[in-house]
Amino acid sequence: MAVRLVAFDLDGTITRGATICEGLAARLGQLERMREIERMTARADIHAARDEMFRWYGPRPIEAPWDDLPGVVLAPGALDAFTALTARGVSTAIVSITWSFAVEAFARRLGANAWVGTGVSATGCIDHFWPEDKPVWLRWHAAALGIALTDVAAVGDSTSDVPMLAAVGYPVFVGRDRPPAIAHAEHSPDGNLREIVERLLHVGS
Repeated sequence: MAVRLVAFDLDGTITRGATICEGLAARLGQLERMREIERMTARADIHAARDEMFRWYGPRPIEAPWDDLPGVVLAPGALDAFTALTARGVSTAIVSITWSFAVEAFARRLGANAWVGTGVSATGCIDHFWPEDKPVWLRWHAAALGIALTDVAAVGDSTSDVPMLAAVGYPVFVGRDRPPAIAHAEHSPDGNLREIVERLLHVGS
């Protein structure tokens, strides 16, 4: 079967270098604190840290110039990858646990068809999105398009992407050390996304 939908993680997959949150924090003089937050693993700590981060931002992230966040760069071949998928009629999505306003900005920049992330209302109410939510959302989105998960590819770089990568027919891991749970995934450390997409486009041909 051919790949009909490709889902990408954002931090470390579509972007390389600093995370989106680190780039935003650097602008606000909060980079060292953000690095402490990035090392957190307990869900309650991360939950509280997201509240703290949003207090830093105020309305500024919505209007941020997303093409020059400090330390954040697009992965090699990112723009060409989305262009190639669109040209072949393959649907695209960005599935990330980072802020939805950032995910949307990159989705619009790249031409992704859909996106999801941690939402936040104008009043600061946070709708948390976690790694285990990724396959749930992707399953829902694929079903809405009439696409089986066996015809879906996903590209990610970290353990937080494992639930999504384990759920699809064509997983690709671009991180350095591939987790044992997805030993069957294609492993392309720091891979060029255009080259990865070319391989995905030839699946089933």
